[in-house]
Amino acid sequence: MKKIFSILTLTFALVFSSCIEQDYPTFQGALVEFQDTVVRAPVAGQKYPRITVANTIGAVSFQVNLVSAQRATDETITYTIVPEGTTAVTGTDFTTSGTFVIPANSSTGTLTVNVLNTGRLGGSVDLLLQLEGNSSIDVSENYKQVQLRITRANP
Repeated sequence: MKKIFSILTLTFALVFSSCIEQDYPTFQGALVEFQDTVVRAPVAGQKYPRITVANTIGAVSFQVNLVSAQRATDETITYTIVPEGTTAVTGTDFTTSGTFVIPANSSTGTLTVNVLNTGRLGGSVDLLLQLEGNSSIDVSENYKQVQLRITRANP
């Protein structure tokens, strides 16, 4: 009788405890973030990583992730150059537009910086980029910046 009672109790416990409905919170917003900032270690004392390239590289592309459901239309995202982390000069060391597009039905966009060949000057300059988002897409506070270090060959 004890065996039957034990088996019945165990069966009863498994049946009534195995299908408990859980209401887990889900993220409902929309954010953008630099992929490099997500996967690379930050510069010591900063929240952003630094990517180093030679001044002869040409175009440098950064993947930007959309953390949200994909959108039915193209989304134009803005970004800025942060003066406090930038020593590179627009038009001399690089050119960039300040916007890029995340295409419709996509989870990523590409931000492009054109690195200009300044010749053999030696040293390096830095360019700190920061995502700004748009009216319906915000930025991820922890993954919104990335720094590009442009090195110049010695004369």
